[in-house]
Amino acid sequence: MKSQPSTEHDGNLWEEFRKGSKASFETLITTHYRSLFSYGTKFTKDAEFVKDCLQELFLELWRNRQTIGATDYVKSYLFKSVRHKIFRELHKNRWHLNVESIEDNYYFDVEFSIEHHLIREQTLREMSNKFAELLNTLPRRQKEIIYLRFYQDLEVSEIVQIMEINAQSVYNLLHKALANLREPFQARMHS
Repeated sequence: MKSQPSTEHDGNLWEEFRKGSKASFETLITTHYRSLFSYGTKFTKDAEFVKDCLQELFLELWRNRQTIGATDYVKSYLFKSVRHKIFRELHKNRWHLNVESIEDNYYFDVEFSIEHHLIREQTLREMSNKFAELLNTLPRRQKEIIYLRFYQDLEVSEIVQIMEINAQSVYNLLHKALANLREPFQARMHS
């Protein structure tokens, strides 16, 4: 499956945030906070420092929302911003070091163990199996929409031609299919 829809969704949220939508900004924060925090803790083990940097970054983004440029890569933009924010704060806290020495010698801790990889693979396999079971419970047309859109990476305009329905019907079926999958999938993942 491709990640383009979430990228497009992030792009839409970003544009709404730039126009002043607090709800869109909160959604962006909620969506990306965990991964940004995790990334930040790769540079320093001080979790409170990372939380402070994230909070300050979000405040800066909100204050400067009208002058921030558009981006098609919101997640990359946020990761880069977190990295720069952490380096700037480290530089302020260690004024005797220059930024280059911090960037050349910064602490970046991540462990790539075989066990971690195996656990991740097993988890993904279980999720995939549970998702496949749920897909088979969908009505035929919803199943077909999911298959064409996500497994064959077809655009809506291509699905319109294949299924001989209008674009709104494709969007409606896709929305219904995803709604029918979301709740049972989450329930199965937590059981």
